[in-house]
Amino acid sequence: MNLRSWLSLVVFVAGISLINSNSCHAHFLWVKSITHEGQPAGLLYFGESPADEAYHFPEKLASVKLWARSADGKLVEVALKPIDTEERIGLIGLLGKQAAVTLETNQQYGVYGTSLLEYHSKHVCGRTAEAINAAGHSKELRLEIVPQIKGKQVVATVLWGGKPLPKADITIYLKGEEPAYERTDGDGRVTFNVEGGGFVGLLTNTIEKDVSGEHGGKKYTGAAHYASLTFELSEGATGDAPKQGSQAQERHEGGAAHSPVAELPEPIASFGAVVCGEYLYVYGGHTGEEHVHSAANLSQHFWRIRLAAGSDWEELPMQMPLQGFPLISHGGKVYRVGGLNIRNATVDDPEDLHSTAEFAEYDPATSQWRSLEPLPAARSSHNGVVMGDKLYVVGGWRLTGSSPGDWEQDALVYDFSNPQAGWEKLPTPPFQRRALGIATWNGKVVALGGMTSKEEVSMQVDLYDPQSGEWSRGPKMPGAGMAGFGVSAWNSDGRLYVCGFRGKLNRLNGDGTAWEEVGRLQTPRFFHQLVPAPRDGLMVVGGACYDGHLASIERVELAKPTAQK
Repeated sequence: MNLRSWLSLVVFVAGISLINSNSCHAHFLWVKSITHEGQPAGLLYFGESPADEAYHFPEKLASVKLWARSADGKLVEVALKPIDTEERIGLIGLLGKQAAVTLETNQQYGVYGTSLLEYHSKHVCGRTAEAINAAGHSKELRLEIVPQIKGKQVVATVLWGGKPLPKADITIYLKGEEPAYERTDGDGRVTFNVEGGGFVGLLTNTIEKDVSGEHGGKKYTGAAHYASLTFELSEGATGDAPKQGSQAQERHEGGAAHSPVAELPEPIASFGAVVCGEYLYVYGGHTGEEHVHSAANLSQHFWRIRLAAGSDWEELPMQMPLQGFPLISHGGKVYRVGGLNIRNATVDDPEDLHSTAEFAEYDPATSQWRSLEPLPAARSSHNGVVMGDKLYVVGGWRLTGSSPGDWEQDALVYDFSNPQAGWEKLPTPPFQRRALGIATWNGKVVALGGMTSKEEVSMQVDLYDPQSGEWSRGPKMPGAGMAGFGVSAWNSDGRLYVCGFRGKLNRLNGDGTAWEEVGRLQTPRFFHQLVPAPRDGLMVVGGACYDGHLASIERVELAKPTAQK
């Protein structure tokens, strides 16, 4: 736990609640079900929210036990082993063929100040309203949250010692939205709406003042209890599934719907995608099991599809399998710049991750690739955009075996009208970030969000002006937490749009001073691609969400901006 989180926790055990404070950054024990090695598995992790799976897992929790509860109430221990990847850190255990109703755990963390800290974590495995409602009370958890689905609402009851707990603070993480903060009523209940299914995370706490004892050689005179709950509602579980094939739904302003273009041939994230001519091109990306890296988890495909209803995907010549790179178009041709190649064959082999300096051109007329002058240094997890005849590359890092890599300080430009000049350095950016978005606006190159070299997700917006050669700051993107990680941006008709993990499509206002929400996705996602749609609008392609990788493509209709006063 970092110093800031530790201090926040000390404040809590002194009697001030963390749950309703946006300024606090404590971490909590969460459990969810995932797919691992092609099988269902339980994951225990330690994060600020249920979306934060990559925070350090404390040694004090290394002995935690995870239990799978069956429909008859029998508890079976899940054998756990450590998992430590770039995106996921914690303990993981295969569930085998057992039909678990819930996954749950109790664990004492230790003494902070004069209080004992204890976690009570639970995941409901069912995804239908009937299955979630049937999961019921977990007798082994002193503090827990019990969900019930009633139409389009979730009724969450906080139980302490099996009895409803009134006036309990509860934090609600719903479908990638910003957290909502509520307090239970006299029956220990909080009610909130859900739309169209999706991931739900809940967090509550209580203080036990009349206990004392000793733990780990330290005395305590009170106990602080945290309970977390996660579950997933399948689409339509609340009775409001979207109608399929509806032209009216496909064209409502400010909303998202399935695109008339067929979904991707495989679920992928962190890939390259671009519209060139009348086709959407998709190259490489991360596929297979989420959050792990191996050659087997790199897509081996380069696809394209005509932007017309009823078209099918066509496979094109593939070169090096890559992830974490931009695919761009210029002059009727497609270009890929850098990227990450993974050489370890399986996830059981030591990570062997290598950024590349490759710069290559694909000519749709000949269906052939041609190598161009490589980047001055290999990089991946960067981004690129074309403005006029110039290609700008910003951000990223260089991996030469395992992560973390060496962060790139230089931004680059390549002039298609003067290829002999090769790659040239721009004035040094005042930031180092990867997994960022990039676009153009008002004659400037715009870098949005990403992760900093201090491993913090950034909401920062930076602009480069080619005329003055200067960098400047723009208004921060809305949101917090993971909202700025793996975003994608696009300029449509002179307006700058960006969307990310929270599922909100935001647009920079006319004078570039603030962001406005103009749409929402059906499935919030990150490490996707935002590209222009046929007949105006935007398409949101692939990416990853709470469920894993996505093959879906959503279309977002863009409302006309209001006139500036």
